[in-house]
Amino acid sequence: MAKVWAIVLLLGALASGESLASETTGKIEPKIVGGYDTTIEQVSYQVSIRLTANERKSYGSGHLCGGVVISQRLVATAAHCCYITDKKKYRTAGEFVLVMGSTYLTSSTDRTLMYYLQQLITHENYSPEALTNDIALMFINGYIPWNWPTVTALALNSQLVATNTDCLISGWGLLQQSGTFSSNTLQAATVPIVSYATCRISYNSIPVSQVCAGYWTGGVDACQGDSGGPMSCNGMLAGIVSYGAGCAAPGYPGVYTNVSFYYDWIVQKNNSLNYTIYHNGGVRQGSNWSYLGILPLIVAFLLEL
Repeated sequence: MAKVWAIVLLLGALASGESLASETTGKIEPKIVGGYDTTIEQVSYQVSIRLTANERKSYGSGHLCGGVVISQRLVATAAHCCYITDKKKYRTAGEFVLVMGSTYLTSSTDRTLMYYLQQLITHENYSPEALTNDIALMFINGYIPWNWPTVTALALNSQLVATNTDCLISGWGLLQQSGTFSSNTLQAATVPIVSYATCRISYNSIPVSQVCAGYWTGGVDACQGDSGGPMSCNGMLAGIVSYGAGCAAPGYPGVYTNVSFYYDWIVQKNNSLNYTIYHNGGVRQGSNWSYLGILPLIVAFLLEL
């Protein structure tokens, strides 16, 4: 159990932007272990959540966590990505910038979109100690254009996913645990859903608000910097990367926030948002800024109803 809590502390420190030592690399880096190169077109709902202050230094250096597009203005992620453990408080919406539509972490194209946040919504019962209720919503300060070729929303899963179902995880990071640098190329991997009975052998207490996925023999897993990223099962968002004891360690599958458990919470929070108002219509596309008028977007939205 001590090993699990050590990882909890690591995750909390990473969310606050701290640098942590590692015996193998000198630092902890985000990674999909045992994954493969993919493109944003294959996981077009994937988001890079970045700290604005770090991103200003160099493009890509602000990457903190993953996220997933779930509506034209809403991105889901993990609450611990927004929480500063040593200060025991949440970051503000203004500290984040979201980048989507890119395969590569450190370069953009004319299909890259970048947004600041209008509002940050963290779960009111999030526990930084136990990492329960580890979910947050980011309401972007603009609209994702309809039919954008590299950014689409992922539908929410509303029911428990069957054990042994193969699911897709994705994110940017190291290709192997002993590596030195994060991968510039988006990575993906397939992991099966693990039963609660099996997962509780490793973690003792796994509530139904969480779900486990991975191989008992290890080798394939998400890791710290992939926190908040998507686990897609049957073409729907079933999990959000939360925590795990090590990365791809035998006997310790990854633990994900169970989206079906929070389905009603997400819908309720989404319904409380005013989609017709935002402070700034600027949307960064690649290296250029364009301004999307709100009226055509409202008309398009109404036509889709």
